[in-house]
Amino acid sequence: MKKILYSIIAVLGIFGTTSCSDVLESDSSRQLFEPSLSEKTDSVFYAYGIMQAMQQLADQYYFQNEMRGDLVTTTSKATTHLKNLASFTADVTNKYDSVYLYYKVINNCNYYLAHRDTTLATGSRNVVCNEYAAVASFRAWAYLQLARQYGSAPYVTEPVTTIDQINSNTSMSSYATILAGEAENLEKLKARYSDEQIDVPNFNQSSRSIGKLNWDNSITKYINPARCFIPLNVVLGDIYLELGEYEKAAKCYYQYLRYQGEHNLSLAAVGYVTFLTTNYRFYSPIFKNLTDFPADYNASQQSTLWNAPNWESSFTHSSWPGDVISYIPMSVNYTQGKTTDIPATFGYSYYGTDKNGDVKTPYEGLFNCPKTQEIQVVPSKTYCDSARTAQYYYYTERSTVGKQYWSIKNAPLGDARACIINQGVGEDSSYVYCEKPSTAYITLYRVTTVWLHLAEALNRMGYPDAAFAVLKNGIHTELINYRRYVVYQRDEEGNLILDEEGNRVIDTENSHIDDNYYLSQDAYELLTTTLPFLAQENSEIFRNGTVKAFTGIHSHGAGAVDYINSTYRFNTVVRAKIDDIYAKFNLGTPSYTKEDYINAMEDLLCDEYAMEFAFEGTRYSDLRRLALHKNQAGTYSGNFGDTWLSHMLQNNAAGITTQNCYLPYK
Repeated sequence: MKKILYSIIAVLGIFGTTSCSDVLESDSSRQLFEPSLSEKTDSVFYAYGIMQAMQQLADQYYFQNEMRGDLVTTTSKATTHLKNLASFTADVTNKYDSVYLYYKVINNCNYYLAHRDTTLATGSRNVVCNEYAAVASFRAWAYLQLARQYGSAPYVTEPVTTIDQINSNTSMSSYATILAGEAENLEKLKARYSDEQIDVPNFNQSSRSIGKLNWDNSITKYINPARCFIPLNVVLGDIYLELGEYEKAAKCYYQYLRYQGEHNLSLAAVGYVTFLTTNYRFYSPIFKNLTDFPADYNASQQSTLWNAPNWESSFTHSSWPGDVISYIPMSVNYTQGKTTDIPATFGYSYYGTDKNGDVKTPYEGLFNCPKTQEIQVVPSKTYCDSARTAQYYYYTERSTVGKQYWSIKNAPLGDARACIINQGVGEDSSYVYCEKPSTAYITLYRVTTVWLHLAEALNRMGYPDAAFAVLKNGIHTELINYRRYVVYQRDEEGNLILDEEGNRVIDTENSHIDDNYYLSQDAYELLTTTLPFLAQENSEIFRNGTVKAFTGIHSHGAGAVDYINSTYRFNTVVRAKIDDIYAKFNLGTPSYTKEDYINAMEDLLCDEYAMEFAFEGTRYSDLRRLALHKNQAGTYSGNFGDTWLSHMLQNNAAGITTQNCYLPYK
């Protein structure tokens, strides 16, 4: 720890040496040599300086999470650093194992939080609170990542600028202690400021060019300054989720979605889908063997029934790609600021000058970065198998009599989100590429992240049906149509009708008791009271109009799962997962208890994380968190989470558990 903090002090003087044309245009010397944070405009430069520290951390954050997950594998061209991360054999010499980079962000946040005058105002409006909350969120996020990767670390909340301070900060704290401390700090800000005051700052800019690409001057990269920050309620929700305080986590996610739904619907909506088209088999190795679509599958019909942007639009060069909430935008070239190794690792010549890459592919996609043969990381067999065998649900025909429902069928056509994978053609056909890392944005949070983490919290609160709603329908006012309830027959005077044995007679016509209906009364009451998404006061926020603003997230890759006669149903899907878990872990005969349902629903969410967030740098943290929660729940055994984690990572290294999964601390 001393070595780390000595290094932090050493770099403070050179932290802002990038040019004025830097991606974030920060003259950081004024914040460090003349650290005045008492003027209204001073801290803008300091906030951008913290973002520069985030840029320096970006590659490490990404590779620590992606390489130590189960969705990628290394090629023969991968560096030893990447191979060792993937095999859990990284030592203190590893390029991507530097606690110092986390503490660089933390210490600069500590300095700001300790010195910023929070009383500054223009008229009656405080001009500091949004930025102050954003910096506190940066620190909380950095500590959350540090805790995930190392388990324990010194917990420092004051700026370290002297040797005496270094010598006093050497004791280690557990991840639970660190995260509890950060949660307490963020809660104080929530108590002090309004929802508007803790919303991220935007510096009065919605879009800003940060330069043209070397290999194509017709393409300009943009950033949205607000997207460079992390919303307080989002990171606070993640901290509570990590700690297993599920209701607190769910309330934070609700508060974020409620505020954004009222003020900026695009930061709460999840109406993004990808249609499975027959031409995928021509450019994606996931679908290359898919030659025979069902005779009643009509690709054009599927697309006309939705009115929403494509899922892939979250991975572009726009200032506000798709449903992205927060990102770390890296520079367009070496002269403009901090660059990243991530695109090159996946075979993209992002910083090259030749528009035509070494490898030709049949699909340009949303962003046709030149491709090379130097691919170090590719999708794993686990990812490919999961994507390839997934069920896809599609519309066939609409009834012309009775209730106007579409007929929905499903077939093992694959998860449409795997279209993000493409391959070369001809002599280049052995090269496989993942498009997500090709834009040099490191995505931290998407709206989908918040909804899926909400589902994870709802499930562990004891409401697996509410969690399933996030996957199937989305949580919005029409969800009431899926409420499960029984109505009993009554006579003309309103008295219950009883059968010969004295039992109440069910009114089958007006009851919702078949498997189309799954939302329990308890879950419905939760979603109207404790987490009032469906309450009357929110009926104009969480609703679908002409455009579906709220859809089931599984539809992003699986198509028409939300229609009431789709066979993607709670009992069917969850019970199938329970059966799979019992067989996989030799648990005997399934009993289908509520605990079984919760554990299986969590595994369904884990599957969804794989398809939705693959190659975005989140996988290891997701697996570790879910394993910890399985241990905490004690379902099947007190260490079932460790058994589960070892199974999930068996292709990386044998015997990985929540005790030995951490990186060496240096």
